[in-house]
Amino acid sequence: MLSSLNQLFGGELGRIFTSFLVIVAAIFLNHLNVRYQTSPARSQAKRGQGRQQLVLIKNLIILSAVSMIVMIWATKIAGVAISLSAFAVALVLSTKEIIMCITGYSMFAMSRPFNVGDHIELSGVRGLVVDVSLLNLTLSETNGSHQITGKTIVLPNSLLLTAVVTNHLGLGAFVVGSVRIAVPYAINRQAFNQIALETATAACEPWSEAALRHFHRLGSRALLEAPSNKVEIFWEPVDVKQHWVEIRFLVPASKQEQVAQQIQNQIWDRYGEELAATNQA
Repeated sequence: MLSSLNQLFGGELGRIFTSFLVIVAAIFLNHLNVRYQTSPARSQAKRGQGRQQLVLIKNLIILSAVSMIVMIWATKIAGVAISLSAFAVALVLSTKEIIMCITGYSMFAMSRPFNVGDHIELSGVRGLVVDVSLLNLTLSETNGSHQITGKTIVLPNSLLLTAVVTNHLGLGAFVVGSVRIAVPYAINRQAFNQIALETATAACEPWSEAALRHFHRLGSRALLEAPSNKVEIFWEPVDVKQHWVEIRFLVPASKQEQVAQQIQNQIWDRYGEELAATNQA
């Protein structure tokens, strides 16, 4: 079969031209797949199911294209692999870390899990991405409030192959912010809910509609459910003395910590005296 393919493709130029056609065809088919899955005609389908079909068909297209290219170049690959196998083994062993760093950069360039200027967390380190070179990644360390501490951290790109990357600005201009407040178990939950809801809603009102439109566009492109622009409040019991109250809201990424502090301060201003009285009791 391989010899017949070799005769069909007729030499190096034929292989190069055919490989180019396979790549173009794969890109075109994937474009049609994305257009179909995100078309208005598919808007009634479940977003999760559409996303699964999109990823499945994309992977099948990539696998088919890679398989065809390997078959086209199989005879050349086999000959080169045999002659260079011993040298390749020695080279890989001596330059393993460099190869992993370059591979990590290649993965970053293709998938773009983050960009320069994003706040990320990688291998237990949190910081602002300052630079991504061929071999390493430079972060300006930040604290939990995304404030720069002044320290510079350099990490090898090989970590991108194995470590979990958390992009705190991965949703674009708007993110889902949250505030956690500890309140006594005996607090008037209904009254506290009302005050927290009114405070957070008033703080987020200026960008509420813009945030909703942003997440609808994001959900349409990625076939994901868009979050609501309404403030949500969740109670989590800790022990017999207190609850954790988590308030979630949509907020511009650049104002996340500022708005969180504003909401927390205003809640304490409106309800702080009653909370203090309950604690004393």
